[in-house]
Amino acid sequence: MDGEGASGESSSSNQLENWTEEQDRVKKKLITHDDFPWKLPSSTEHSQGSETLKYVGGVDISFSKDDSSVACACLVVLELPSLRVVHNELSLIRLQVPYVLGFLAFREVPVLLQILEKMRDDHHPFYPQVVMVDGNGILHPRGEPKHKRSCKM
Repeated sequence: MDGEGASGESSSSNQLENWTEEQDRVKKKLITHDDFPWKLPSSTEHSQGSETLKYVGGVDISFSKDDSSVACACLVVLELPSLRVVHNELSLIRLQVPYVLGFLAFREVPVLLQILEKMRDDHHPFYPQVVMVDGNGILHPRGEPKHKRSCKM
């Protein structure tokens, strides 16, 4: 094996170590109970200081069948309680990070965050209060943290 191959393997191993450490760091921030300040629109209970949940977003990425590095990232925002689509955004992209089993978020999340950050930075009136993301969560193969703590990300 030449030196370049060994270096590539070492770099790959370091990347997986970094990703594992980041997963472990984020797992410690897991919230297992609802502690958000909003109430659902149909809720008759209106506490002082609480806001009504009005905008819910969903994000996902779909990949080209011909080239798995080409993808379409999408954000859709619905207004509650009508479920009317008030915003949608698509971004055709070429991903540089390869798919690695157990580490999909490191491939997809940066792109999805860019769409959300652009919407936030533009002070868009329909910026979602909640964003739905497909993922395994605590069912991820690496499992949930041994010591649960409640804190926001």
